[in-house]
Amino acid sequence: MKPVKFDRDYLLQDTLWPGVSLLVAAIVMAIGIWFHDQQQQVYETHSANHEAIHDDYDQLVYRRRLLERYFRRYSEFQELGFIGRESRLDGIETIRLAATGLDLPNVTYSLEPQLEVIRPITSATSGADIQVFLSRLEIDLGLVHELDMLRFFERLEIEAPGLMKVDRCDMSLQGLQGQELVADTNIVASCSLMIFSVITSDIHAAETES
Repeated sequence: MKPVKFDRDYLLQDTLWPGVSLLVAAIVMAIGIWFHDQQQQVYETHSANHEAIHDDYDQLVYRRRLLERYFRRYSEFQELGFIGRESRLDGIETIRLAATGLDLPNVTYSLEPQLEVIRPITSATSGADIQVFLSRLEIDLGLVHELDMLRFFERLEIEAPGLMKVDRCDMSLQGLQGQELVADTNIVASCSLMIFSVITSDIHAAETES
């Protein structure tokens, strides 16, 4: 049996261009797959960066709102005199004006020296940036009525500098039982108050610059 002979020119004439087209298509497909993989990696990188930037933005917005909230609170405390050097003269003047405004028969007081408070727990974020001070105020009030004492402390809480806390208050009735002394002292209240103030690092820096 004779072997089959192929006409190379005839075969090439009909298969050359389809073969070339198939080869070009395979190359284009390979390039397309490679390019797609490259773009997929770029997309994943950009997507990860976008998520990271979005998270950073959310954290930045949260910190800004937190800063604004605490700055407002800090400003309020500073206006109240809780943050800053203790103004003892302003405190004494407030006591005098409150007693005069309520027509209290008698008011005597003594303001002890200011002492630094030793905090049982120190914040790791604040450290030595915050110092808390305490002054104790011993005050005796001559009252016509029990409500006068509440009105007096209410005025001090609003107008006196610093953060004030009533630590102790003893009351004793004056005069005979059932006898009301309108123009004189009916009740004597002996009270002990604690006045707190805070010094922050920015106050130290301002004093150093001045």
